[in-house]
Amino acid sequence: MDINLLRKTPDLRGVADIRLATLDDGPGRGQRILIARNATGVAFEVAVDRGFDIASLSFRGINIGWHSPTQMRFPTVDPGSEDGWGFMRNFDGFMVTCGLDHISRPREIDISHYNHPHLKTKKVPQHGRISTEKARLVGYGVDPESGDVFCEALVRQASVFGETIELRRRITVRVFESVLDINDTITNRGFAPTHHAIIYHLNYGYPFLDDNLEITGLPEHLSAKMVVDPPVPDDKYGEKVDVVESNQLPQTAPILLANPALGISVGLTYSHAHLPKLAVWRAYQSGVFALGIEPRTDAAENHPLVQPGESISHSLRLVMDGERSR
Repeated sequence: MDINLLRKTPDLRGVADIRLATLDDGPGRGQRILIARNATGVAFEVAVDRGFDIASLSFRGINIGWHSPTQMRFPTVDPGSEDGWGFMRNFDGFMVTCGLDHISRPREIDISHYNHPHLKTKKVPQHGRISTEKARLVGYGVDPESGDVFCEALVRQASVFGETIELRRRITVRVFESVLDINDTITNRGFAPTHHAIIYHLNYGYPFLDDNLEITGLPEHLSAKMVVDPPVPDDKYGEKVDVVESNQLPQTAPILLANPALGISVGLTYSHAHLPKLAVWRAYQSGVFALGIEPRTDAAENHPLVQPGESISHSLRLVMDGERSR
C-alpha cells in the first residue's frame, strides 16, 4: 500500500472499510452481517449467519442484487418444512449458496454409506441446507499490505449418522479495483463418503435488472430466449429455468450483464472444472422480479461421492464497470 495514502487515512477508512454489525429490527433481527465498501464504489453485505452468503451488492450507489419479500429473515425456517420446500421462506439476497449435499427439488436419497442400521434413505429439502447455517468467522478487515478488503469464514453442515461437510469461504475486493472474488473450499470432514452438489445462485434485481438489461456471453440459443422474454414484471409469470453446459461458454470471457441507462455492467467468470453447468433462472413474476445466473455442479447422484478428507475448490469473479460521469 502506498505510504502516502496511509499518511492521509491511517486506518484506510477514507477509501475502504468492513465492519461487523448485528441487525436490531425487522424480520432479520439478531443476525450478524459484515458491511463492506471500497474506493471504486463496490459495496456489499455478507450474511454471516446465513451461509456466509452475499446478502446485497451495489456499485456506485446503484443496487445490483435481488431483495425478496422474505426480507433476509432470521432465524431461518427449517428447509425441511413444508414437505421440503421451506427454502422458499428464506430465499433472499444476491448470492445464495445451494447445497452442500443436494441441489434442486426435494427428493429421497440413499444414505446407506453412513452405515446406520436403520436409516438407509432420507428426504433432502429443496437446494439443501447450507444457506441456513451459521458461520464461524476466521477474519475480516482491510489489509494494508495486500490492498484487499476481505472476509473469511467456516460454515459446517453436519448430522449424526450423516454428512459432515465444511465450507471455507473467502470473499475479497481490492481497495482500488471493482473486482469481487469468491473462493470456496468444500471438505468432507467426516469419516464416511458423502454426497456433494452446489449451486451459486447469483440473483440480480431492480434497478439493475430492468427491461433494458443486455446480456452477452451466453450460448446463442439461450441468448435468443432472453431477447424475446425481457425482464418485465408479470403477475402470472412464475419461473423458467434453462441449463447449459459450461463448456459451451468461453473459460475466460465473462457472462456480461449491462444496464446502459444506468451506465454499469457486471461480468461473471467462474471455474468450469468443478462447475460444469450454468443455469439461468427467470422469475419475472410481479413482487419477485429476479434473474439468476447460476454456476453449478451436476446433481449429487450424478458424480462420485466425496471421500473422507477430500476437498473440492470453486471460484467466481465479478467485475463491475461503469461510466464515470454517471
